[in-house]
Amino acid sequence: MTGLEHVLRNAVRQRWLIVELTKRELKLRYRNSFLGFLWTLANPLVFMVVYTLVFSYFLKIGTANYPAFLVTGLLPWMMWFSDSVIAGTSCLVDHGAFLRSSVFPSDVLPIVAVCTGMMNYIFALPVMLLLVLFFQIDLGWSLLALPVVMATQFLLTLGIVFLTSTINVFVRDMRYLIGHFLMIAVFMTPVMYDFSSLPARFQRILALNPLAVIINSYRNVFFYNAWPSWRGLGCVALLAVVLIAGATQIFDRNREVFPEYL
Repeated sequence: MTGLEHVLRNAVRQRWLIVELTKRELKLRYRNSFLGFLWTLANPLVFMVVYTLVFSYFLKIGTANYPAFLVTGLLPWMMWFSDSVIAGTSCLVDHGAFLRSSVFPSDVLPIVAVCTGMMNYIFALPVMLLLVLFFQIDLGWSLLALPVVMATQFLLTLGIVFLTSTINVFVRDMRYLIGHFLMIAVFMTPVMYDFSSLPARFQRILALNPLAVIINSYRNVFFYNAWPSWRGLGCVALLAVVLIAGATQIFDRNREVFPEYL
């Protein structure tokens, strides 16, 4: 049985455990907090205000309705991708007590990390939609493509998390390297700027970034009222499946020795 088959079978068999652990992570995050989920939402909103001042008023990049433009890319990046990769990288180490039990299915932990980030993004969608409507952005049938874009992001993020969480068990520097990687990656992804505003040679380079395809797809759906690039999403989905297959194989080969390093 391949690592991917093993993970898929466990995910189906342990689906209720995944749901309950995701609920637990969300509750623990907001426990004893007066504002609760609003604190998670506050972070990207503060960045939105700062970036709007810098790029729209100081640097005058000229993108119309820049706050709405920015939030359509910032929320899936910050509240889902970045949050899930950071939490997912350390999920095995942080839950070492679970893994020391021989009956606990370790492969549910990376899935829970990605599901938690996804739920945070889903909770933030109404706020984003209100902001988009406030700036009188037209929404249309392209919203039907949202589940496809989210599914593609889910698969890509899951593949990354399975790989980084495995490495982090043996090399604890991984969680710090991931933080620096995300700091660089946000500038290599059109989160704060319009992809089409770049010179053609840079567009060709950034087009190789799968996250650029995903962020542009969200922008098409929520900001430009256009369908995403199906070809681009298909390529990213294929890459994500290959990544998951390889990462879960590495994960499966090492799952038996995880408790020794935790």
